[in-house]
Amino acid sequence: MKMTITILAENTVSKSGLIGEHGFSVLIERGDEKYLFDTSPGASLPHNIKRLDKNLNGLNKIIISHGHYDHTGGLKWAIEQTGEIEVVAHPDMFCEHMALKNKFEFQNSNFKMPVDEVPRYVGCPHTRKELEGLGACFNFIDHTHEIAPGLWFITDTERDPELVPNDFRLVIPEGEYFAPDLIKDDATLLIEGEKSPILILGCAHSGILNILNYVREEMKISELTAVMGGTHLMYSETKDIPRIIDTLEGFSIDLIGVSHCTGMKAAVELAKHFGDRFEMASAGTVFNF
Repeated sequence: MKMTITILAENTVSKSGLIGEHGFSVLIERGDEKYLFDTSPGASLPHNIKRLDKNLNGLNKIIISHGHYDHTGGLKWAIEQTGEIEVVAHPDMFCEHMALKNKFEFQNSNFKMPVDEVPRYVGCPHTRKELEGLGACFNFIDHTHEIAPGLWFITDTERDPELVPNDFRLVIPEGEYFAPDLIKDDATLLIEGEKSPILILGCAHSGILNILNYVREEMKISELTAVMGGTHLMYSETKDIPRIIDTLEGFSIDLIGVSHCTGMKAAVELAKHFGDRFEMASAGTVFNF
């Protein structure tokens, strides 16, 4: 079955006439099926989808990787285009995600204390009620589940804390205090292919190694055709990159297409190693399988 994956929105663009915007959105066309994975912060999606001669007509589902604004901002517009539609997301999608201007050194994931600055809200800019009023039919899933034949929503996986990105800017309110935001709603999409599956990451807040370990150990998948999307490696130490490269190579991947929160340093290291198998998944990039 032919499959086309088009990057609709991302920090950078691959061709003129498109808008680059910090965020992520992907259109997946598989046979006569069509899925939207994430929706960007909002400005780039409606512009880019038109420039790329794509549309949301006949969209089967909208899938959300997590509730941050840069992945959910365009959700209202998307639902306005489709009318009533299933939206697959983790139950914590509308969690009160917040961010500090500067990182705060929490001692551990259970440590809570007040902070000097007022964190800004970085969660979904739309309420559940507002979106449901437009036609969103939320399908909240808190475990790995096959949401369509050969299409897996991977979430709530076991995490080795040592393999989770150290993004200490992200916090969540707990009474008068703030605690580290573990982004419990983090989700990844796995699509079964003719050769081997394709893994699409939203931001990999769970940690790319944790996700890959789950795919291998729990889903018993030993090969991946491609890994693409936001890897959150911009918050990883340079010394971690070789281990990540070795793990990716263990899946015999044909393509690594990184974007969004990967970071330039990590992207350069991945490009140096993977060579022709590496590509920046910028807005406008089209992958055919």
